Amino acid sequence: MIDRRIEAEGFASVMEAIRNTVAGLKDCAIAGPHSYAQIQDLIARSKQRVANFYSDLEQSLKTSAYVAGKGFSVADITTLVTIDFAINAISMPIPETAEAVKTWYAKVAARPSSQA
Repeated sequence: MIDRRIEAEGFASVMEAIRNTVAGLKDCAIAGPHSYAQIQDLIARSKQRVANFYSDLEQSLKTSAYVAGKGFSVADITTLVTIDFAINAISMPIPETAEAVKTWYAKVAARPSSQA
């Protein structure tokens, strides 16, 4: 359930920003066989959603070592990928005030599997 929430609240928000920003996706703002125009107003909304994602994740990681509890899980992988896309594709790094997220990110990004 938590992995699905990360997908819906985090990854989907980042992808919405990417699909409405990147010039190469001009008529592909929604995935699939049909053309959908980009909507510039959605970029600000998407970035607000990503900011909310970071804030909610911060609150969660203040009381939990990993995204879905005590152990590393697929939810951590999804979250790592989401944050990497946010940082690199829409220029939204982890906020300076999000200490728990920064600590979690450093720990998970340093795993050997994350280096592959």
